[in-house]
Amino acid sequence: MPKDQIRIIFTGKAGEYFGIWIVNLILSIITFGIYSAWAKVRRKKYFYKNTLIEGVSFDYHANPMAILKGRIIAFTLFVLFNVLAGYSPLLYGIFLICFTIALPWIIVRGFSFNARNSSHRGLRFDFDGNYRQAAMVMLAYPLLALITLGLALPFAVQRSHQFITNHHKFGQSNFDMQASVRAFYMIYLKLMGAVILIIVLLATGLTFLTKNSNTTKYNALSTPIPKHKTEQSQQTDGIATAFIQVAEITDALPRRVLLDNMLNRQVMPSKDLATKKQIAADTTQPNQEYVIKNMLPKQKAQFKRHLKVVEDQIGRPLEADVTVQKKPFEKMLESYGAILGPIMLLLFLGTSLLFAVGLFIVIAYIRSRIANLVWSNTKLEHIGFFSNQRMRDLIWLYLSNIIVLILTIGLASPWVQIRMARYRLSRLVITGETNWDQFIGDKKQQSKALGEEIANMFDIDLSFG
Repeated sequence: MPKDQIRIIFTGKAGEYFGIWIVNLILSIITFGIYSAWAKVRRKKYFYKNTLIEGVSFDYHANPMAILKGRIIAFTLFVLFNVLAGYSPLLYGIFLICFTIALPWIIVRGFSFNARNSSHRGLRFDFDGNYRQAAMVMLAYPLLALITLGLALPFAVQRSHQFITNHHKFGQSNFDMQASVRAFYMIYLKLMGAVILIIVLLATGLTFLTKNSNTTKYNALSTPIPKHKTEQSQQTDGIATAFIQVAEITDALPRRVLLDNMLNRQVMPSKDLATKKQIAADTTQPNQEYVIKNMLPKQKAQFKRHLKVVEDQIGRPLEADVTVQKKPFEKMLESYGAILGPIMLLLFLGTSLLFAVGLFIVIAYIRSRIANLVWSNTKLEHIGFFSNQRMRDLIWLYLSNIIVLILTIGLASPWVQIRMARYRLSRLVITGETNWDQFIGDKKQQSKALGEEIANMFDIDLSFG
């Protein structure tokens, strides 16, 4: 951080601002949004008055009626937009094209209105961007980023910040942002590299787990099926013999033994001999389900009778021994069926939380790095700036703010706004010579009068803030 610096102090308090916020909210609801114009002025005045440089605050001079005019125009356009969408697709398309063409002008008007109604030490700010420049930044460059599948995104972001910063003025002096396109690309390349690394690590871990899971073998599946034997045995005796053998063998092998005996004792119809041979030759899957499914009705009846006899002899059911082999994951689901719902809920909540944390990390990284890059490369004649926002601070602020907002059903919004404003300003300092009289010189009175005249002439707010 530079040695010669002046800190920007923010003195706003959540308790004070809550009174303004709640009154603004109630009156805006009662008046069906009409009071929102006055609410905007009160809100901006509070934040401006509590932002001080060397003990002197900023000020906001907008007329609420000008803001109300702009919002009436915006509401009328919104209603017209929705009516045309349901009434005439052709008119809707024409309206959408006209709105897109007018968008750069609306954005310039918003920047101009807010700048010209803001002041410090009695001197107004200004914005001198024009429609052509705004159209390039707001339409052409984003389209270029889309066509190049995001490769031109850092370039578009750099041009956008350069346009906004360099066309703002304090008095008659323009701000000057000199951050290079290369510096913006480095921010996004580092982010992309981190994301790719995380994806590769996750994919490697999943592949390792899947491979180990697939190589697990069970003794019950490792016993090969003997080759097909003679088909000259009695069907009923064959089934009985099969069940007796199943009852005498340990639980590790009953499915293979049962399948072997069924195939060798003609449990299946004799006309399916080719199928039986094919099944017998398959040593990878226990095909009991197929065998049982293809029994004749008489065979199924005999099957059930002998099943009952064997179960009575061994004193336990054999139903599990004649069903299809279940995969380990399916067995786990059956064992934990009672708690499966809560587990799935916790899994969903955990996944959502991880996604939110990941999103906050990306947003915090982009915003902190770009804010530091833009401010630290901006000058106002002989005055410089230095920003030192940290990603980990913003991650904590975002996460804690959203949790508090959820727990308070939005009533903590004033606290959140004050907290964010205090952090951002605490990380921004002014460097260089700050003799304001020398800085303004003979231009002060001329710029002050010119700023008031322009602000009164452009008295319709079409901004979104």
